[in-house]
Amino acid sequence: MALGSSAASAQVYYRWIDERGNLAHSDRPPQGFDYEVIAARSPLKRVVRAKEGAVPAEITPRAGNRFEPVERNSADQIAKKNPELCARGRSNLSILNSRSDIRLRDNNGELRFLNEEEKSAQLAQAQAMIKAHCP
Repeated sequence: MALGSSAASAQVYYRWIDERGNLAHSDRPPQGFDYEVIAARSPLKRVVRAKEGAVPAEITPRAGNRFEPVERNSADQIAKKNPELCARGRSNLSILNSRSDIRLRDNNGELRFLNEEEKSAQLAQAQAMIKAHCP
């Protein structure tokens, strides 16, 4: 019985846009983000708003479990215009363009300066966020 439930949950994954504007996938739903429940072997998805919290990893439509068709090759579907991510992208771009010495925290929480290659990558990421999320 336990094996069957873990096999069923492996058929479902979660997809959302993270705080940096990147597409994220996981076998667990995110906290604080709108996300989609994707059934791996089904043409269906369920859009879940952040305020709904975690929903059961069900892949069968029923009353209260609203699914809709999903286009597998369209990761941009959930990357709709987002005012918060637009503002963050514009703020990041402004900071990156106004300073030559930019510091970010590394994985250990330590501040370090970005080199020119990293700064260029951050500029490209900020511009991509603006393009994706600003009207």
